[in-house]
Amino acid sequence: MKAIAPLKPVSRTTLSEQVGLQLAAEVAAKRWQPGDKLPSEAELCRAFNVGRSTLREALKSLAFVGIIRMRAGGGSYVADRPSKYVDRPLLARGILSTEKDIKDLSEARLVLESELTSLCARRATRRDLATLEDLTSKMKVAKNEDRGKFQQLDLEFHLSIAGSSKNEVLAELLGHIRGALQELIRKSLLLPNGMDLACKQHEKILEALKQRNPAAARKAIRAHLSAFQRGYKVLLRTPQ
Repeated sequence: MKAIAPLKPVSRTTLSEQVGLQLAAEVAAKRWQPGDKLPSEAELCRAFNVGRSTLREALKSLAFVGIIRMRAGGGSYVADRPSKYVDRPLLARGILSTEKDIKDLSEARLVLESELTSLCARRATRRDLATLEDLTSKMKVAKNEDRGKFQQLDLEFHLSIAGSSKNEVLAELLGHIRGALQELIRKSLLLPNGMDLACKQHEKILEALKQRNPAAARKAIRAHLSAFQRGYKVLLRTPQ
């Protein structure tokens, strides 16, 4: 395997994100070809001067958007067709036409939906939880049959959590950005395995809600939204 050339120093702020973006840039620049195995974790850690946990978080972000594939115990490989995921599809058309639009909405969702989900865990009725469970079940079916229906069910899941918080002001705030929210969900499904991941994470959110655990519910929704937010950053900032 060819040796990895020294890479520019990485700032200690948002370290894993910067490592991920720099690695994505190297893939886009054809340092490695599709199907090539990346250098070992030890080599990459030395090249970036970071620890294994930081590197693994960066690799997970790249795997999430389909730039690399990670094999348990077998290393990481450049995806067979990585260019499909680094052509900036998120900014094609629509309300969210700039990187700042997506960043602002993602941050707003993280703040607003974290609290709404926490309140939902405390206040949701049995009927509310049954509705959320039904939406989750329908999403599992729709992901294999109808992408458009899946998008609508995904939106309804989040809006139903807002309604089940029993805070009309906060729920109305989320409702006001319904159009932008719907577009962000549509864009999120451009990511590889986006629907599968959304289903799995919605199940974790639902389980925390059914357990009436506000802290776990907040953690689950933040993990869900943050995962896609990291994916957007990689897709938007990777050089073509």
